[in-house]
Amino acid sequence: MVFVERYYKIHRIFLMILGLWPSYKSKHLKRIHIIFIFFLYCSSVVVQLATFLTAECNMECIVIKLSYILPSIVYILNYNCFFFNIECIRQSFEHIQLDWETLEDNNEMEILKKYTYVAYVFTIILSISFIAGICAFALFECTPIILDVIAPKEKSLPRRISIPIEFFVDQEEHFFLYLISEVLGVFFGIWSTIATGAFLAAIGQHCCGTYKIASNLIRDTVTNHTLQIPVSQRIRFMYQNIRRAVRIHIRTMQFLNGLLFSFHLWYFPLIVIGVISLSCTLFRLFNATLRLNDSNEVFISYTMFIGHLIYMFLTNYFGQLIIDHSTEILRETLATSSISYFTVLYTMRT
Repeated sequence: MVFVERYYKIHRIFLMILGLWPSYKSKHLKRIHIIFIFFLYCSSVVVQLATFLTAECNMECIVIKLSYILPSIVYILNYNCFFFNIECIRQSFEHIQLDWETLEDNNEMEILKKYTYVAYVFTIILSISFIAGICAFALFECTPIILDVIAPKEKSLPRRISIPIEFFVDQEEHFFLYLISEVLGVFFGIWSTIATGAFLAAIGQHCCGTYKIASNLIRDTVTNHTLQIPVSQRIRFMYQNIRRAVRIHIRTMQFLNGLLFSFHLWYFPLIVIGVISLSCTLFRLFNATLRLNDSNEVFISYTMFIGHLIYMFLTNYFGQLIIDHSTEILRETLATSSISYFTVLYTMRT
């Protein structure tokens, strides 16, 4: 369908950039792509760990370095989670496509379009925010060079990057090597989180849409209109609505359970490392705020803390949306059952 292709195409592009799209024209190109991504992630962690070999660190220094290393490990786990479940990604898109093909009327299609559009807008906002953020980060790291060009002084400003990495060469002389390595690591790390997170959000919104369709089918089972039609037609109509609602509910639940089964082994260590990373960031932010002698440290710590909170909030928000839409089916079922019961009593008495 044109609508499905248009609003899910962006996820295909995002996953293809990371080499996570199931279908690839060339297997050799896909292998090269994946090897490059793996090398980038692993090298990012290695060059950060190498800083422990070239400098003595106290507890505060270790915490600062861990606040960068742990998110890099999270990026690797998140990428591997999807890399080893590429077949699950393909099945997810097939499941969504089949759901769209089995819609029976325009109202159901409009409901699913609404939820799909919300996921699409969310992905666009995330992408624009990410591009703006990575550009601002690159400009921030290039501040010494920009100031030397705009307002040159007798002595150039020290060229240092924010993330501690080590190539065992002088950072002042090879500043652009450090800068490119840092920006690439941050870009692909956050990009993998956004691309995979947006994909899961799109799946969550799709499941919310199917749950909404099921609850509407149950709600429309007993209405003033259905009570006015002949008994034989009424029973057939109720049976069809309930059967479709149960089928959609079971199909969606099985789909979500399959996703959880595929991803839960990867996300458990990811959550543990994420909590430790947040703890290190909070400790760093507390020290920076307490001293207030380094504005850059306060800004970086605060930005990383906000990033952790946004990630936690969005993941819990979309998860809660699915739970709310699932419980809505129960509420509609109870309400419809009560109406049916009292309607039968009224009919018998009259």
